[in-house]
Amino acid sequence: MNEAAFPVLGAAFVVLVLLPLSALLAKAGLVLLELGGPLQSLASRYLLIAGSSLLPLAWLCSAGLHQLESGTSLACLLDHQGGASCFEPGYFALTLALVALATSLPAWLRPRALSPGACRAHGALGLRIQALIATREALGPLCGRVLVTDEPGFAIGTQGLFKARVVIGTGFGGGLSDEMLAGALAHEAVHVASFDPLRYLALRLALAINPLGRFLLQPHALRWLFAREAACDREAVLRGAQPLALAEAIVRAARPGLSEAVPLGAPDTAVLELRVGLLLSFAERAPTRGGRAEPSPLPVACLLLLVALLLPHQTGSEALDALHVGAEHALTYLSP
Repeated sequence: MNEAAFPVLGAAFVVLVLLPLSALLAKAGLVLLELGGPLQSLASRYLLIAGSSLLPLAWLCSAGLHQLESGTSLACLLDHQGGASCFEPGYFALTLALVALATSLPAWLRPRALSPGACRAHGALGLRIQALIATREALGPLCGRVLVTDEPGFAIGTQGLFKARVVIGTGFGGGLSDEMLAGALAHEAVHVASFDPLRYLALRLALAINPLGRFLLQPHALRWLFAREAACDREAVLRGAQPLALAEAIVRAARPGLSEAVPLGAPDTAVLELRVGLLLSFAERAPTRGGRAEPSPLPVACLLLLVALLLPHQTGSEALDALHVGAEHALTYLSP
C-alpha cells in the first residue's frame, strides 16, 4: 500500500468534502442571523464565515502534528517495519498546509498596498489633516498614522495588518472640505481601531481555501462587508462626523481608482445608494447607540483558533483516525 494514500486522499477529502459541508452549516446559521437586519450580529456572522474554513483546518493540522509527535495514531493500516511509528499524520498535516497555502495565494496577492516610499506625512494636505486631528477628539487615534500619496487615482484607504495606517491621495483629499475630510478620516479611524485590514484578510483567506464552499458563502461575505462599511459610517457619525459631509466624501471616493485594502467608497452602485441613504437618514435623525456596542470578533476569533490548535493535544484526535482509516480503505478498494 502506498504511504502517500492518507496524506493525499485525506487532504483532498478535507478540501473537497469537509470544508464545503462546514460552509453549508455556516450558511444555515448566516441565513438565520441575517433575518435580524443588515447591521445586526456582525461579529457572529464574521465568525461563521471565517471560522467555517480556518477552524477545521487548524484542528486537522494540529491533530496530525500531535499524532506524529506522540505516535498515538491507532488508525494506520500499514505494516511499518521494525514497529516504527506511523508518520502519515505528519505528512497529512504538511500536505494540508501546503494545499491551504497554494489555494490562499490569490488572497495574499490581490490587494496592492502602496509602498511606504510613495507616501509622506507632510505637505499642504498633511498639515490640514494634522490640524483636524489636533482639534477633533474622535480623530485622536490617527495621530501619526495618516500618510499622503500623490499616486493618481488613489482616494483613501486603511492599510497595514497590525499597525494600520490611513493613506489618502492628494487629488482626493485636496478636493474635500474640512468637514468632508474629517468625516472620511473618522470612518477610517473606526477601521484602524478595529484592525479591519487584518480581519478582511482572514475573510479572504477563508473563502480562498474553500473553493467548493465559496459560492455558498461569497454572497454572505459581500453582505457582511457592506454592513461593516455601513457600521463604520454610523460609528463615525456617533463620534461627531457630519452625515451629509461623510456621504459626499463616500460618493467622491467611489470613483474608479486603485484597489485599497479597506476602501471608503463602494464600487457597487446599489451598495453606494444604501450607504448614502443611511447617512441621509442620520442627518434627519441622529443615531443613538441604544445599548452596548457590538464587540470586535477578533479576540473571540483568536481564542477559537487557539482552542482549535490546542484541543487535539488535550482530548485526542479520533476524528483524524477515522479520516485516516477511510483514506486507506478507499485506496484499498480502488487498487487493482
